[in-house]
Amino acid sequence: MRTGTEKRGRRMACLLAAAVFAVCGAGCAPTDPGEEEKRNMTNAPVYDGVAFSERLWTAPAYEADAERDRSEEISAIWYTTYYKGEETKAFAYLGIPAGASAENPAPAVLLLHGGAGTAYYEWVEMWVNRGYVALAPDLEGHVPLESGRMSSAPAELYERSAYPAPQNKNYGDAALPLDETWMYYAASTAILGNSLLHSLDMVDRYKIGVCGVSWGGVVTSVVSCYDDRFAFSIPIYCSLNVGEEKGILGDAYRANPAALVWDDDRGLAARETPILFYIANTDSVSACSASSVSETYERCKNARMLIVDGLLHSQYHAATAVETYFFADSIVKNGAAFSAITTEPDQDGTSVVYRGDAAVEATLWYTDAEITQTTPEWSSRRCAVNGTSVAYSVPEGAKYFYIHIDDGGLGISTRVVKL
Repeated sequence: MRTGTEKRGRRMACLLAAAVFAVCGAGCAPTDPGEEEKRNMTNAPVYDGVAFSERLWTAPAYEADAERDRSEEISAIWYTTYYKGEETKAFAYLGIPAGASAENPAPAVLLLHGGAGTAYYEWVEMWVNRGYVALAPDLEGHVPLESGRMSSAPAELYERSAYPAPQNKNYGDAALPLDETWMYYAASTAILGNSLLHSLDMVDRYKIGVCGVSWGGVVTSVVSCYDDRFAFSIPIYCSLNVGEEKGILGDAYRANPAALVWDDDRGLAARETPILFYIANTDSVSACSASSVSETYERCKNARMLIVDGLLHSQYHAATAVETYFFADSIVKNGAAFSAITTEPDQDGTSVVYRGDAAVEATLWYTDAEITQTTPEWSSRRCAVNGTSVAYSVPEGAKYFYIHIDDGGLGISTRVVKL
């Protein structure tokens, strides 16, 4: 009788062989995608803010690490990435749902962890259970401990990898040559992860998205500027355009001005990729304000934003945000359409209009604080709902407001208006 490790090793060997065929024998041809699934994708950088090598758009070599497998569906792998211009290896969990094959390719998602985190098998499992192939790479030269969990402190979560990699120092390395910095390494490793997913024959290459938490949300936003192959992009908590703010990210940019090359949302605004910005109205950890993310949201061509009152800043709270899964499903699994704001509020307006199911309720959130420089307290009042139209009035003295619309368990938010 074979042990579980032997069985998983044989399964991974088969997957490796299939991937080699997909890369070397069959190119990246899709498996009979429907016409509605086809879209143009570029195997090279599509933005020139930072110089990324085109080699990142080629599938990297990877190998199994069966001793670190988590289950029959979640395998441990190492794949080639680059640090200081030289090859190194990043650890990752690769989850493949039952039934996914070349004949029945599944959608996929690239999962990017936050600061002091690593690859989380539980997060991979959540997506696999929804029918996605999921790849979660470590972005800081860590290897998860067998006993590590999503809720674990760093000392109980991971150990250092034997392969060279930089650590996230909140841009403290920004003055180094670009290819020696953590953000360059993290973004390169993420793009290579996307290329790896594109090479797997059980993955529908037209249906690969990316989702990142906290610093992983920044990396998600950065790679979505340069890589147009993503079917959807979900930055959670943090994104771009935060260099002037109070908090960890703003402080990091002010202390290390060379890092501002990364705080550039023009590439994101140029993409057609559907984006969901999932953020807190008050984030005491990053202080990445709803106002700054709202400005990026407004500049993007195909974005939605969800501002959650009282959302705690943790990997667990991000991974269990049901709206992120429904948004992905709406793009790549023919799921129910995700609501969208069609008429945004403004300083002199009295109503907004959205596209979606009839609203259950709508709430106006407002504050008299300067939200880019403080951790504000928000107040709320109910709005009048009439079908897909929401009427609102803003109290005297408010400096900022937005409207959150609940259409039955899910939600959508408007832009943040400064008065």
